[in-house]
Order: sequence, then structure tokens, then C-alpha cells
Amino acid sequence: MFLALAVAGPEPQAVAIEKDKLVPAGRLVISGRRLSCGNTQTLLRDFEGFAVSSTVIMLNMQALDPLPRQVQWLIYYHECGHILYGPSETSADCYAVRRARREGWLNDQALNDICAVFNIAGHGPVHPDPEVRCNQLRQCFGKTGVTAREGDK
Repeated sequence: MFLALAVAGPEPQAVAIEKDKLVPAGRLVISGRRLSCGNTQTLLRDFEGFAVSSTVIMLNMQALDPLPRQVQWLIYYHECGHILYGPSETSADCYAVRRARREGWLNDQALNDICAVFNIAGHGPVHPDPEVRCNQLRQCFGKTGVTAREGDK
């Protein structure tokens, strides 16, 4: 699967994977969906892993490219969750799932696809065990009217 990346604006959208490019807030489009995280910009570059966040969201587009589009979008929103709620992996995951559900593109099948990718990719030193993480994602998906911080309890 080719990852369609474009900077959305008045000019025609260009489909390309560009490295070391800073995309203004609200202008990132991945696999046909415009993604935003408030006023946070996105830096596209090569590095170890899929994504990280600090004052910008940094995405490794080559690592994201083979993943299903819903996984790509959830990874972006997970990093947005870190921008908004800090270092908690559970809070970032819960924010991402709730936002995806609110936008209407996350359903049970997409959540199963996401969990399958997490099981393949492993969990590394900062993320929970894949089975535990998927159970937490499903809990957040099933809840309504909760804050991301409540996902830590």
C-alpha cells in the first residue's frame, strides 16, 4: 500500500513522501485524511520507530507506509495525545481511540487491525504489553464521556 501524503491548501495536493519537511498545523493529509493536533506542526523525517512527539509530532513516513491507514491515523493521534496529556502511554492511546471513534472511522474491525499491528510490532520499553494495550484500547473505545486522564485509572 502506498502512503498518500499531501500538504492540503489552496494549491493542488501533491502526493509524495518528503523527508525532513515541516508541515504546518492543520495541513497534514495521510491516506486521504486531514490530520491535526491543535497548533502542533508535524516534522516528516527518517528515524528509528514510527513516531515521536515533543513540541512537534515527528513521523517516519517510510515506517508508516506499509501499515493500514487506520493504524497510521491512530499513531498520529496517539502522538497528539502525548502533546495534550503528557508522557502517559495509556492517556495517549485513550485520546487517540476516542478521537477516532468521534470522527467515525474507528470500528471493531479497525480496532482489531490496530491490535494485530501492535502484536507484530511489539511493545518496546515504553508501551504496555500488546495484549494489555489492546484491552486498554477496547476499554477506551467502549467508554463515552471520559477524559483521557481517566484512562490511566
